[in-house]
Amino acid sequence: MSHASPVDNPKLNIEQELRQMNDEWVKALVRGDAETLNRIMAEDFFFAYPMEGDDKARFVGDITSGDVRVEYLNRENVTVRIWGNTAVLTAKDSAKWFYQGRDFSGHYKIVHVYSQRDGRWQLVSVQACPIS
Repeated sequence: MSHASPVDNPKLNIEQELRQMNDEWVKALVRGDAETLNRIMAEDFFFAYPMEGDDKARFVGDITSGDVRVEYLNRENVTVRIWGNTAVLTAKDSAKWFYQGRDFSGHYKIVHVYSQRDGRWQLVSVQACPIS
């Protein structure tokens, strides 16, 4: 019985790619980097979170306008699960962020859903649940 090397393990490669995308997305939130957000997020992306506007255009607009301001976001306990062309990344966030001047800082359990389309992975949905 031969053991495949990590290079031959497509699931491990996908997991590394999704972890990299996750890191880029977090950094783009803090920097207000619309180009990176637009590249990672699918056109039909939707958000499940406690604010108005749940689509990609509105979210990226809120980030670039400063309506959503993320001062820091520390993401821990990242796990990735892959089912064919769908993957789910879960983690725990500690974040200092504001929406239209209101402080939403705290701890969140997050779920990112990715879909592989036309040969590339895209972020299709994010849910953020506050943890008290």
